[in-house]
Amino acid sequence: MFESECRVNPWLVLRTKSHHESVVESVLQQKQVPTYLPKRAVVRCCQGRKRKVEVPLFPGYVFVRPSASQYEGMRYIRGSCGFVLASGRPAALPEQDLDAVKMLVDSGADFTVDPELVAGTKVRIVSGALSGVHGELVRIKNQQILVVNVDVVGSSVRVELDRGAIEAL
Repeated sequence: MFESECRVNPWLVLRTKSHHESVVESVLQQKQVPTYLPKRAVVRCCQGRKRKVEVPLFPGYVFVRPSASQYEGMRYIRGSCGFVLASGRPAALPEQDLDAVKMLVDSGADFTVDPELVAGTKVRIVSGALSGVHGELVRIKNQQILVVNVDVVGSSVRVELDRGAIEAL
């Protein structure tokens, strides 16, 4: 039964206004729409004090799983900007992708999210011996080491660089 529910009610991605993720999540929960808003802890300095606060892992987005009867009312949620679309229809998020996000958040591991730096992003090296050279980000080895593919003399060279040594184009 659970599998058939997943097919009928897939997870969707709802866009929100800036800093409205928790408000949207709260309203949807009051309407009994299943939601998931992954958060991570960060340290913020406020009036000379350091505080640990939770911020959305993906700012501007809330994952939702509305039933067919709840779907129409999703347009009128305060702070909501509509669904992320693919081919003119709300884009369904694969269950395994959401499970992976949940596992990451629940693990307590220290991580960062950089939406500019994903595999395939064109980058420019801004420091070091290869400063000024353009390449393509192949993968992120860990939080500080990036693997960049650089075309040199018709051959491809993979270089490991620190995060601060590149910028997205």
